[in-house]
Amino acid sequence: PMTNSYKIASRINSDVNARVTYKTDLEQFGVPEFWCEARNGFDDCDGYALLKRELLLNAGFARKDLHLACCWDETNTYHCILLCNTSKGWFVLDNRYTWPMTPKSLPYRWDKALREDGKWYAISF
Repeated sequence: PMTNSYKIASRINSDVNARVTYKTDLEQFGVPEFWCEARNGFDDCDGYALLKRELLLNAGFARKDLHLACCWDETNTYHCILLCNTSKGWFVLDNRYTWPMTPKSLPYRWDKALREDGKWYAISF
């Protein structure tokens, strides 16, 4: 099997998006922010990203190729996605899009991403 298959990343992105329903942490946990994998069928953007990261790690992707990233969307809402290095290059796996997107194709203002060593770094595309 090909390492970091774009096809696997695309399938995991659409599968997670289809089976998780967006719900804010405030609605779900009673707090403004709570990061955890989307396990019960509901979560906000970081839950989608964390679950996708976990599934991609299980599929053989290296942690260095999966970075949680934060940005502001077109409504100026802070948003979390997963940056994924695939056989076709880096793509955004986003709960707002069924298919992987290139970072430059999105209407986002990029802020920071989390490396595999647990350190945040500034990003821009």
